[in-house]
Amino acid sequence: MAGGSGGWMPRDRWDALVRGQDCPVCAEIASSESSSEEGLFVADLSLSRLRLQKNQFVPGYSVLLCRRHVREPYDLGDSDRSLFFDDMMRVGRALDEVFSPLKMNFTMLGNAVPHLHAHVLPRYYGDPAPHHPIDPNAGRAILGPDEYEQRVNLIRRALGVVDLPA
Repeated sequence: MAGGSGGWMPRDRWDALVRGQDCPVCAEIASSESSSEEGLFVADLSLSRLRLQKNQFVPGYSVLLCRRHVREPYDLGDSDRSLFFDDMMRVGRALDEVFSPLKMNFTMLGNAVPHLHAHVLPRYYGDPAPHHPIDPNAGRAILGPDEYEQRVNLIRRALGVVDLPA
């Protein structure tokens, strides 16, 4: 939604994205690359693709991308909606196992790109926003290649998905 001035993007651009035209999430899902500008491929699940975000200011911060281009979860049929939410819970459980947070936050926005996705944010004691949603971009934590590979592999193991290239 955001344009250069912090406002809404042009309406015709928004409407095109809703229809799936030039959707960056669709392009990422169709790609065979192991990473994107946003993060690293972790696994394809029942109806989604999991990405570990490059900015690990919140350790374990990941985004679950629906492999179907829909704007909202209610735009999915009943069985696909169940698959997406099952994937989301599976990811939450895996991140809990790997990172041992106090709490897991699941956020579904889509205001910038109207393609169903969920931000999965582990919450830790002492984080800067204990009574509010945390902004995962409030700081920057860029890891080295080996650290990303280690996190991706730990998450894959926790998901029961192994032997994928990092």
